Amino acid sequence: MKGLFDTLLNKIRPIVSARPRILAAHFPPDSLLYHYSQYNLLESSTLHIDAGQVAYLIINEQYTPAYREGEYPLDPDNIPQTETADILFLNIVTIANRLWQSAYQPSQRPLDQPLSGTYSVSIHDADAVCRTVIEHQAINLDDDLIDQWVSYTIDHTLINEHISADDIENQAEALQNFLKARLRTQLNAQGLTLHDLRIGRRPPAAKAERERRVAYTETPVFAPAREAAPAASATIAINDDTPRSPLSEDKIYYRVHHGQQIGPLSALDIQKLIDEGQILARDLLWQKGMTAWLPAQAFSHFNWN
Repeated sequence: MKGLFDTLLNKIRPIVSARPRILAAHFPPDSLLYHYSQYNLLESSTLHIDAGQVAYLIINEQYTPAYREGEYPLDPDNIPQTETADILFLNIVTIANRLWQSAYQPSQRPLDQPLSGTYSVSIHDADAVCRTVIEHQAINLDDDLIDQWVSYTIDHTLINEHISADDIENQAEALQNFLKARLRTQLNAQGLTLHDLRIGRRPPAAKAERERRVAYTETPVFAPAREAAPAASATIAINDDTPRSPLSEDKIYYRVHHGQQIGPLSALDIQKLIDEGQILARDLLWQKGMTAWLPAQAFSHFNWN
């Protein structure tokens, strides 16, 4: 009997071991992006796409046509000249409700707490989202990439429009509608539909502050984007006598140039751009691990002399 069992097991084992791995997306709540990074295509596997999802293989910054609902064996013979690929899944039916937070601080009077709120977004053009992810080299960020786009657009708009603390505290609804209109245009070009944006409730101002604002105008001051440079803000003082740590070569920074997110860049790359005058103190930078964009001058390890 034992010999018969061993014979059957030896026959079954190759069949079991040859069973392909199933590659499927496991979207958390309010999530639109999911990925496998540098997946080994030589491994026997099947791409499983649920209803309401699409997936792309990204190879050498090029992407395949969208895989839609169904199962697709990944045969390396049909994907020549490569052994690995990034696999990007997109959730195209969900409206995701997410949080945003701005790093913006008005120059004349800082806010008591950061400006923050919620937004809801969905994907209307999966190909455009895939192209944008590739252009930004940001597949590993998943939904954090969308949060970055929203935070950057809000910060950049507030800086360019010289929005004051009084505007934020007294014209919250008008500011909310203004930011919503600006974001809709920006996100639409990236394949995303903004359904709503809300500014979180802020605590009431102190009594003396309320009395000071009695004469505050009711007219909204949010004008279309201007080409003029933003108003000067306080700079971070740096003690020139303080020894600086060597700048890292790790590519963990992103910047924006002509409306496009550029990166990843190293601290050495950023310093070179600062020295060449291509990055100014008020330009926004983002570093891996941060929750919001900050003005370049907030990074004390860069030299502005």
